[in-house]
Amino acid sequence: MGELSRESSLQRVMRASGRVPVQCSCSICKQQCHTPCLGTPDDIERIIDAGYADRLELTNWAAGIFLGVINVAVPMIQPVAGKEFCAFFENGLCILHDKNLKPTEGRLSHHTVRKDNFNPVMSLAWNVAKEWMMTDNMEVISRVLNKFQNKRRL
Repeated sequence: MGELSRESSLQRVMRASGRVPVQCSCSICKQQCHTPCLGTPDDIERIIDAGYADRLELTNWAAGIFLGVINVAVPMIQPVAGKEFCAFFENGLCILHDKNLKPTEGRLSHHTVRKDNFNPVMSLAWNVAKEWMMTDNMEVISRVLNKFQNKRRL
């Protein structure tokens, strides 16, 4: 019998958030690039493998505490926040987009989410952060940490 296919991180986040990938470069969506979008361990591994480890950093996602979805910060590796925009935002666009490397939060984020229709449990950030805590992702998280540490030393 064939092995059941494992649901990808992107598929899990899509299911939990009710979002699908969108492409919008309106001014409202570009404003979201002031803060780096969060990536799953799979996303971050692809970004490291593409040679961008120098634009990533080890962080603790604490927004979930303020949203009331978790009571501790979640350690993860994510894009660096620049002075004004994400480290991957250049010439008005995300350089990862056309390389199919855009982190999950950015792939699924859209200007239609507003304060009046925001649900913390369904938020993209929370559902991406959960991927960094999943036992099923421990193998990829271990690889990401090793690759990140080794690439940053070079």
